Amino acid sequence: MNKKVNVWFALAMLACSQLKAQEQETAATKIITGQYGFETDAEREGWTAQNSSLSFSIAHYKDGQRSLCWNWKKDAALEVAGVKGLKEAGAVYPGGIPEIYEPSFYPKGRFGGMKIWLYQEKPVSGQLVFQAGSSVAAARQSPKYRFAVNLDFSGWRTVWVCFEEDAKIRGYKGSDDLQALVVLPKNVPQQEGKLFIDHLTLLRFVSNKRNSDLQFENKKHNLRSADGYEILKPFRAFQSATFNEKTDVAAVAETGKKIASRLEFLILGDQTADWKQRNTGIESVMQSKLKAANKLYEQLEIKKVKGTVNGAPLFAIRDEHPAPEGQVFDNVAQNLLFPLAVDYRLNRTEQSKERVLTALDYFLDQGWAAGSALGTVDHVIRLTPIATAIFLMRDELKKQHKLKPELDMLLWHTRMGALLELDATRGENSDKVRGGALVKLITILLMEDDARKQQLLEQFKEYMDYVAGFAPGYSDTFKPDYSIYHHRGTYLNAYGTNALNTMALIHWLLEGTQYAMNATATHNLTAALKQQAAIAFGAQIHYGVSGRFPLNNSSIDGNSMPAFAYMSLSGDSTRDPELAALYNYIYSIAQPEALNKMLLPALTYSGTYGTLNLMVRLHNQMGNVQHKPADGVTVMPYSGLLAYRRGDAFATVKGYNKYVWDYEAGKGENNLGRYLSHGMLITAQGNEKEGFDGMGMELNEGFDWSMLPGATTKKLPADKVLYYPKADPKYVEGKHRNFSESVVASGLKQGTNGLFALDLRDDVFPDTDRSLFDNSFRAKKTWFFIGDEIICLGSGIRNNDNRYKTVTTLLQYRADEKGNNYFNGKPIAQKAAVVQKADGGYFTDQNGLQYIIPKGQQLRWVVAPQQSYQWKNASYSPVEGTYLKAWLDHGPHPTNGGYEYEILLHSKNPERYLQSKTYTVLQKDNVAHSILHKASGITGYAVFEPNGLLKGGQLLKADAPVLAQFKETKDRLLLTVAGPDIGQARWNHNMSHMPDSITNAWAKGRVITLTVKGEWYNTQQVPALVTSIVKNGSTIISLFCKDGESIDLPLQHRGESADGDE
Repeated sequence: MNKKVNVWFALAMLACSQLKAQEQETAATKIITGQYGFETDAEREGWTAQNSSLSFSIAHYKDGQRSLCWNWKKDAALEVAGVKGLKEAGAVYPGGIPEIYEPSFYPKGRFGGMKIWLYQEKPVSGQLVFQAGSSVAAARQSPKYRFAVNLDFSGWRTVWVCFEEDAKIRGYKGSDDLQALVVLPKNVPQQEGKLFIDHLTLLRFVSNKRNSDLQFENKKHNLRSADGYEILKPFRAFQSATFNEKTDVAAVAETGKKIASRLEFLILGDQTADWKQRNTGIESVMQSKLKAANKLYEQLEIKKVKGTVNGAPLFAIRDEHPAPEGQVFDNVAQNLLFPLAVDYRLNRTEQSKERVLTALDYFLDQGWAAGSALGTVDHVIRLTPIATAIFLMRDELKKQHKLKPELDMLLWHTRMGALLELDATRGENSDKVRGGALVKLITILLMEDDARKQQLLEQFKEYMDYVAGFAPGYSDTFKPDYSIYHHRGTYLNAYGTNALNTMALIHWLLEGTQYAMNATATHNLTAALKQQAAIAFGAQIHYGVSGRFPLNNSSIDGNSMPAFAYMSLSGDSTRDPELAALYNYIYSIAQPEALNKMLLPALTYSGTYGTLNLMVRLHNQMGNVQHKPADGVTVMPYSGLLAYRRGDAFATVKGYNKYVWDYEAGKGENNLGRYLSHGMLITAQGNEKEGFDGMGMELNEGFDWSMLPGATTKKLPADKVLYYPKADPKYVEGKHRNFSESVVASGLKQGTNGLFALDLRDDVFPDTDRSLFDNSFRAKKTWFFIGDEIICLGSGIRNNDNRYKTVTTLLQYRADEKGNNYFNGKPIAQKAAVVQKADGGYFTDQNGLQYIIPKGQQLRWVVAPQQSYQWKNASYSPVEGTYLKAWLDHGPHPTNGGYEYEILLHSKNPERYLQSKTYTVLQKDNVAHSILHKASGITGYAVFEPNGLLKGGQLLKADAPVLAQFKETKDRLLLTVAGPDIGQARWNHNMSHMPDSITNAWAKGRVITLTVKGEWYNTQQVPALVTSIVKNGSTIISLFCKDGESIDLPLQHRGESADGDE
């Protein structure tokens, strides 16, 4: 390792060590002003009980091993003088980033307050009133803040109060020097009560994620126009609903039993062992999960004490201030409940039965109960582990009269009331679909067979039809091109495909009942699955449509494969032979073990043994009948994506614009991915079984993320590419999910050919460094996909950065003995550390693809060690790898750079293409890119600027940015047009805090008018055609363009009339 490399690694390791040191103090800990855990006697100092008594108790605790017990009477008061941290909690927050999860920038203001945990052994009528003031006397007589907590609960509850928003007393004119709290029972008919207090935390900032519940209703100022996790409102809607429609109880019971039987089959299977044929290894996984569940049960120290169940304290998943020994409800539920429930149901293990039932009691006691928001229910979406366990144990719970509180809890957490007031003007968050839809159905199935159950099944059917329909604007889930949205952008793995799979699962469960999903839903789910397969090489999709999980881009085998089986079948028969054959092909190439993460309930769930039975049986039924996705072009304008398939070759390209954001990052997630939408063109040729992983790029072994194939970027050092989003006053959630001012990042499909264009603008500003984010960066880029050729053009490449070169990368592969690459037919040495230069030439890459680079361009390539970062366990660490990189060098501070090259698929004679091009470039400037492809008769256009001069071809003028392709044969012409401007409502520089009015506004189409050379008449009726006028030897055509859809317009010269009339 040379000196330069040594220095880089030393600095990188130092940065990592400094980062770990800083982890001791987090955004969450910095805002704590005081805490009470009541583990030491000193923590009781200043606490006085009037007409009541105080003592420490080990009976219940949320922090350590004991709490403070207040035995109060009707006229009692609890006074706390000199509350540590109270003054600071009431002071002005200076502004900054106060949270770890979804960190946002908050301005200067009063956001402080407190979190407090309260426990009761039995519910009490009335309230506890908390008052804060400058002294005990002031707190009693003239408090600055006051709030009340309802006492009608048992078990643990927590209250999160932002003083200024939730507890401020209007007209207060006293001191701001907060020192004391007073707690008073109010409206309590009983003479005495017992309250346990623990884990009291004073804070400079109380999260805006807090949620109202039955104990405390806050008055928070929502930063967004709607709180997606609001839970009290739907619960009240459910409580106030009347269910009195005429009910056929026997029919409801029969249908409920049928659906429940199907679900139980998917989970437990039947008496066969067909599932073993898939060889996923699920039996070993289940054994290890059961072992881990029993170990976790013992670690939690769950024990029954005098009618209650104690154990390690549990906290909400977005509570950033848990007790040191605290664990997260969702994590414990996922790792504990399902394995025990399945073990009992399959093996009748009594210990598993007792443990899962006791654990469910423990959850209720810890506060996971109806009416309890746990402080925040933000991201409380991982409900399938507890719901499936309750479903499997429903008979045992009913025998012990324990089903009702579990059902009430599910009604609360599923927001069942929202079904009764379905708002179809908004899209449904895909988290609530993948994590909540099945849980809603389970909750309904657990109900008695009555009018309520009947009506909720009807409402659930309506809900599922709604979520499987197209959603407006930037909202989740489906778009007209079958993009699947989350976080106001495309998410074609994880969120999106999990939601799709859940919809398909429920479609299968409801099939053949009066609650079956409608024909539109069936069509959309089927089309979305076929689209997923069309954009995948094997099971993998473009890294740039994989959200913040680019290395988890296997969208099918680990996220949605069961859905292909669900939607192929109707009962035991095949509903859709085409989809079934596609499923059978995927079955043959997918990694069996990748499915296991879907076979255990987590955020989403797809069944276990029965699901595998279903998949194996469909495979056996299909035999050798299988087919790959068809050759041709797939365009997804709402994703800024095009995919191209021809035989065993595949290519896919990604861009972004003013409606489609560039990339998403998180803490330890996709922090190298800023350039993924800068025109990254991924090419592959050969066996699809390993997907892109088999092509040799090796993105996690030292890959240079500043030089992505096809992309135009700056050639940056690794530490400049690594970026952790940091909030600031403008980019309140950091510089990611950025939009640009361009409308062009879309494609066109004409038959099996097409094109994709990108008006690349970096509009992120301000940025003091201006390396990774540089608002002077511009480029126009177009790709023409015709037969075995991908013709790549670039122009207008410019930026003001003198430090780093701007490049368009051709290819990048990890150098090893398996990969043989050539330049002009000669092998490229495995270790040629000196940058090589040439004036044109051709590369043959290790996958058999040819890159033809005409002369007059600065062609460079090198095989050398390079420094990067490796992602592992949600963090990045320095790594070195040896890679081959080839690129076109535009130099530092380019003013009007450009490029031209071609990629050949299946070609054995690249020299011929180098010597004699198959196409002519008609135009390559800021107005348009266009080519004439002689052999195919295709002329393609990407028009970036309206009403500009269009040179040398059939398209004379366009009044808007447009993509157009002509294919001429004799006296006929096929004109295909796509408007790249999908017409979404315009928002801001990035997606942060997008208002509801924008999020849920439907996209609008527009009329685009083209002037075409020659006199042409349409040969068939085309709905999108508005007008077509022949004038002065040209044809003026107006088309209504919407959703980026490609519109085919067949044209013909008109001959003379047979009778001589014009």
